[in-house]
Amino acid sequence: MGTWQDLFAAKIADMHLTEPWTLQEDDSLQVHVLKPGWKEFVQRRALGRFRCSQCFHEWSSAKAHILFHMHRHRGQGMVLMRAFRQACRRCPDPQLEEPEFSKETMERLLHNLVLKILKYFYHLPIQPANLLEVVVDAPVAGPHDSTRCEGCQLGICSEPRLAPVVDAREPSMDADKARIHRTLKSRGVSPYATRTHHPSPTNSNFPWKRCCCISSFLLCVLAVLLFVLLYFIQI
Repeated sequence: MGTWQDLFAAKIADMHLTEPWTLQEDDSLQVHVLKPGWKEFVQRRALGRFRCSQCFHEWSSAKAHILFHMHRHRGQGMVLMRAFRQACRRCPDPQLEEPEFSKETMERLLHNLVLKILKYFYHLPIQPANLLEVVVDAPVAGPHDSTRCEGCQLGICSEPRLAPVVDAREPSMDADKARIHRTLKSRGVSPYATRTHHPSPTNSNFPWKRCCCISSFLLCVLAVLLFVLLYFIQI
């Protein structure tokens, strides 16, 4: 869980939020069962990897789902997270195993989570096109076994999935961050201060090297002329 928390803190900082937000794991979360003031975000169909604790069989699934419940109160925020498990199809009496995710998948999941936080609690105009598609970076063999999927048993897999999002926002990431920074600042949320870049004097366009070469040449010519003049005066 430490890696999730570290990446989440980095994403919060990356979106210029100075209000404290925490991320905790909670296996008791239920889909569409929310306390007053809480919001929900379900990230469906991310690529997860599983390992059976009994026979050590490993498998990948593109239907690993993560549930987030979010709440903000008095300038502080909290996110509860539940990753739904799967069971090994080779064992007769298997246990539900926790999914593991690549760092890239975790970063994209948390990026989408933070955008949802900005939409729900800071009223930023986040559109579906702003969300990143979760990358499926490995082939998945065989059909999905819904009888051994915790998400299927709770009805998450059967819910309609949003249309795939074209991953076109990354080239304009800096522009999106600037827009979020301006919006947060205009609404009284203190963003992180941005550093102002001041050009170094060494980066000036003035041709210092050429001037130094010309000055040295002129000094040499002057020295030769003085030497010649003194020679003829002595004669």
